[in-house]
Amino acid sequence: MSISYIDRDNSGPFTKHALSKLITSFLDPEDPSPAISKSLRLAHVLLLSNHLSLAHQLINALSKHAEHIVPTGPYQTSPLNSTLALANFWTCHTEYPQPPNTRFVTKDLARSQWGKYRECTRTGWMLEHCKLPEPANPHIWQKTDDATVLAMCCRLLAKDKTDGQYPSQERMKEALEVAKKLYAQPQVPITEWKFEKGVRRHGELLYWRLVVELAIRVGELETAADVLGMGLRLDGFSTYNGSDVIEYLALPGIWDVLPLLAKRGKDANPFYLEEEDAEVLVKEVIQAIELRARNGRQWSLAPEKVGWKELLRRLSVGAWKVNRPCYKRNGIRRAEDILYPPATEEEIEAAEKEIGELPADFKDMVRIANGFQGGWHFLSGGIAGIRNLTKSTDQDLDNIALDFEDLGMTQDGLLSEVMLELEPGNECDGFQHYIMPPKTWKENIVGREVRDGEYQYWNAASWQGGINRYDSVRDWVACCVEEVEDMAARGEVADHSEGEDEDEDEDDSGNDEDDKPESEQLEKGNGVSEVVEKESSMSEDSWVKVDD
Repeated sequence: MSISYIDRDNSGPFTKHALSKLITSFLDPEDPSPAISKSLRLAHVLLLSNHLSLAHQLINALSKHAEHIVPTGPYQTSPLNSTLALANFWTCHTEYPQPPNTRFVTKDLARSQWGKYRECTRTGWMLEHCKLPEPANPHIWQKTDDATVLAMCCRLLAKDKTDGQYPSQERMKEALEVAKKLYAQPQVPITEWKFEKGVRRHGELLYWRLVVELAIRVGELETAADVLGMGLRLDGFSTYNGSDVIEYLALPGIWDVLPLLAKRGKDANPFYLEEEDAEVLVKEVIQAIELRARNGRQWSLAPEKVGWKELLRRLSVGAWKVNRPCYKRNGIRRAEDILYPPATEEEIEAAEKEIGELPADFKDMVRIANGFQGGWHFLSGGIAGIRNLTKSTDQDLDNIALDFEDLGMTQDGLLSEVMLELEPGNECDGFQHYIMPPKTWKENIVGREVRDGEYQYWNAASWQGGINRYDSVRDWVACCVEEVEDMAARGEVADHSEGEDEDEDEDDSGNDEDDKPESEQLEKGNGVSEVVEKESSMSEDSWVKVDD
């Protein structure tokens, strides 16, 4: 049986992530930074499952090898990022020392934790988003079942504006009772939630992590485990309401709660990893990290593994899956028609007589397909092969030389002024495609030896921040294959509205405010109960003294 784990991603709050895909993401791409980030997040999921030793092993492997397996470059940033959760882990567990990596910085833990706590008690947020002012008497929670009022009273009781100070035990106990009353009200999981105007989820009105911390601080650890499990089941990991795994693991005292939660298994925590599965995950991910560090990239689309014919077939099949409506508008009726017919040897010879020698891999491609179609933005508009090849302008050459001085190009302008511009495969949003032939590339690189046949393919659009650089046309096409196949695997599609005339989609233009998630809207009112209207003051987020 294949091993997987649950985590949130762009496709949903409870997404299954296969171990095999994580391993591939370490070995296959030129830049494995996303795999490192995902694995560091997996370490947090392991901590939440109370597998502290396994999480520590994975973090150590990432710390040891990450900087060596990520390509270096002027704009490359490290995928390793210190979190408050990790600082909390290392501070509370001296048996698991912090790895000697400069990316892991221990923060002012106590102050940061207080800041996170204070964030959860903001009453001004309730006024801004729910139009609910602070009640003069926070004890009115006993007289109402209004969810918004209960959340406000809990925030107010738990609040202390003194820097670094927490409220008294009595106030925190009462705040916890208010939270229990709120959370006792039934609510469906986020996956079944229908966003309705004026209705907010309990976890948005009152952050789960605040109530977990209140329970810890008053010594009710079983209650803390109950609330944590409820939050995980109902809302999963969510950044918009402060319930991400990193937020939970940063709580003071959380390490006393996790063993209690782990005993309840997946029934309480949908992200829980059984120990046997966790051991396999960590072992195989570490092996993949070490293999990448030892042997470099293990690219499944390398030329010696996948020829041009298969590569272009996979490109057309994947592109058809994710961009079919756009292609159909352009008269394409099947995947293979995305590829242009092959160029003849006579056409290739004629192009080389006019332009000069073309890169070998580019000629191999056009013998099978003389380019392919993309979209307005999709696949940078594709390329038209050797059709309408031209020499680029002096301005193009100057821009390239300026942008790529960091690659070792000569500082005093190009010595060889031959660079080719390819026509896009279809109408697109201003994409330009360039080939810097081997002779030009070799004569303009200093400080290193250039291999025979080495050249560059670049594409860019004026509205983009820079130029996309590849070591060959084949490298770019292979990246296009990876892009479309990843999109298809995730169930994503290209933006089908790109490049359409505005009047064609007039009925669909713009989104009504009611279509937005409720968390992005500001309500005009939330039906505040009479008891609150009588007891309210308009103090916004000013401090209201609460009698113990």
